[in-house]
Amino acid sequence: MNLKNFVEECHDKEVFKKLSIYIVSCWVLLQVLAVTWQPLGLPQKTVTFFIILALIGFPVNGFLVWKYHLVHLNYKQMIINDEGDLENRTLKNSPFQKMYFTVLIITSIVSLSIVALIINNNFSNTKKSQNIEISDKIAVLKFGNNTGDKKYDIVSKMTADWIVHRITENNVGQVVSPEILDDYVGLINTSTNLTPLDNERIIKEYFSAGKLISGNFYLKENKLLFQGSITDGAKNIQLISFKLVECDSETPLECIEKLTQLILGYLISEDNKISNLQENSPPKFEAYKYLIAAKENISNSKLYIELINKSIAIDDNYFEPKVLKVAYYYNIGDFKKSDSLLKQITPTSYTNQRQLNLLNLYEALLKGDNKKVYNFSQKEYEITPFDLLSNSSQMTIALQFVNKPADVNTIFQVISTKGMDVENCAYCEYRIYVKALSEIELGNYNTAIDLLVNINEKVNKTRLKRTLLTAYIRSKNDIKVDEFMSKAEISSAINDIQNLYLHIAKEYLLLNLKEKADFYFNKLIASCKENDEDGNLALAYFYTQNYNKAAKLYQQQLNSEPNNVNALSKLASCEYKIGNIEQSEAVIEKLKQLQMPYQYGKIDYALAQYYAITKNEDLVMKHLLKAVSQGYLYTPTSYLNDPIFVSYFDNPKFKEILTFWH
Repeated sequence: MNLKNFVEECHDKEVFKKLSIYIVSCWVLLQVLAVTWQPLGLPQKTVTFFIILALIGFPVNGFLVWKYHLVHLNYKQMIINDEGDLENRTLKNSPFQKMYFTVLIITSIVSLSIVALIINNNFSNTKKSQNIEISDKIAVLKFGNNTGDKKYDIVSKMTADWIVHRITENNVGQVVSPEILDDYVGLINTSTNLTPLDNERIIKEYFSAGKLISGNFYLKENKLLFQGSITDGAKNIQLISFKLVECDSETPLECIEKLTQLILGYLISEDNKISNLQENSPPKFEAYKYLIAAKENISNSKLYIELINKSIAIDDNYFEPKVLKVAYYYNIGDFKKSDSLLKQITPTSYTNQRQLNLLNLYEALLKGDNKKVYNFSQKEYEITPFDLLSNSSQMTIALQFVNKPADVNTIFQVISTKGMDVENCAYCEYRIYVKALSEIELGNYNTAIDLLVNINEKVNKTRLKRTLLTAYIRSKNDIKVDEFMSKAEISSAINDIQNLYLHIAKEYLLLNLKEKADFYFNKLIASCKENDEDGNLALAYFYTQNYNKAAKLYQQQLNSEPNNVNALSKLASCEYKIGNIEQSEAVIEKLKQLQMPYQYGKIDYALAQYYAITKNEDLVMKHLLKAVSQGYLYTPTSYLNDPIFVSYFDNPKFKEILTFWH
């Protein structure tokens, strides 16, 4: 009997019908268990046990179908014997029986193999180290202030922060800090009408932390008494309660450090050496207070840097505020001062890997070495992957510093967006924005649209609108573009509308759809006044090849901003197109003279744009290569997203520039 005949006979004998009843029943029960095991108080492995039983039961069910169904079909199966009489056909020792049990044996082997794999992955004591790391997260809760005095509230935060710092410093485990827990609790509780989640539920449902560190402190006369404990995160059983630690009320960090040593001693086995555990002492109490105050006022840049400076003034050996000061000046674009401050920092210990990594990270940033930026930031990210700031920063570095859009999804998936209140969470919104950009770069336009449609209804930001329009245009969905703009033209401010007109037009140029691009450029021109404060009108004239009007506007801009790199590049391009070659070359010479440190390829990118307009391919590639090597970023408007370079997109040298940091 061949396989085709066997399948047909199984169908005739309703074998598939009997087996499908079993499969569907198991599937329904599995779905119910997956949802109800926790409310019913069942063990965490209940679903796993059920899957094992269902897999074992499948071949057993196949045997029962034979014994109680197929064997009793004999009286229905009549055949004509050699003598011409009708007689019952027996299944015993028939070709069908042999084939049936052969398939049943194969099914049994496959089922048992899968069962063995499940048992090995879920119940074996020799799991892979990677799985241990993933499940071995440590959650640190704020320590309770039982002194009755609010002035000690800061000690509560300080204790948790210092424990987190020491655990990460010694690579003991992946830590979930109180700030991360508070962020999740706040964001999820404000976006749902269900029962509010507390820290304990957040830890279990979002992080699956293996251990919870908690405690409190008291005031006895002039002494602070600290007690701490470690609890099993899954079983909610206390693993250890540490002895009381005592110190002077004016020096709480002495107590905190002593308690931290006890915690680390428990977390790290005696066989493993604790690196750099005693090599740097805690910062001064007042310096620590100013640092915490600075972090709480990060949105107020003036107050933030003032508090950072006070922290450094009190304790000149305190490493963290010095690094934050370097970051502050880097972020506001004062790269020279940032570099100067970085060179003044000496790590408290040359064996402290995290301090060295941070210094290397900022050194790479200031040098424009994006590959090193990515590698060093990845190490820092791995310490706190659940921190929204750290997570969103690493997504940005993967996409815009090294052009690795495929890496973004892995980073994004680490933090669940379930229940997040994106309207009140800037980092949540930004993560979705960067994720959508990466999907567009990968050509997954529908995925990007799915991400952006909902958030655009909740959050009114031009960058989200632009990105959604990009996904619509590149997926050739012009109807959605028209619908979106019809609504936007009614509800949005004129400046926002003009930015969208410009963006849509440039997107159509990237697809070589000049007629559609000109339609939106003309709408932009019609909506603008003659003064062009944001440069949109000049760009519209430039891209519609009205070079005389564009040149006039760029010259006006240069009268007030003589060193504006973009205006110089565009003016030189306009003069070249008009036919004023000498004037064009004079402007370009002025642009070249603006080269100086800390520009990260800005001048060379502008020169590449000029040479693209003048059709000088060799110089285009030369300056693009110089720009990317100096750290010029891959943004939604540069390189592959810049219509000036559209004729070079298939050029092998251009493609090499896109993967320069890979």
